[in-house]
Amino acid sequence: MSEQPSAPHELASPLARLFHIARQQGYLTYDDILAVMPEPDQDLDQLDRLYAALLAAGIPYGDASAFDEGAK
Repeated sequence: MSEQPSAPHELASPLARLFHIARQQGYLTYDDILAVMPEPDQDLDQLDRLYAALLAAGIPYGDASAFDEGAK
């Protein structure tokens, strides 16, 4: 039986790492995306797939300040 990766850096693709972060936080910030994909314009198809997957899973994404305000 294979082990599941426990940390985002152990996941193979940037999409998998970002989706892992999003599921753990319950949302994804643009800073999260840039940390994993520092030049997202290099692969717009991958970025489109990420946004589509987040929408399909009902996981919100946006500016960090939008999520910080929700915690107050």
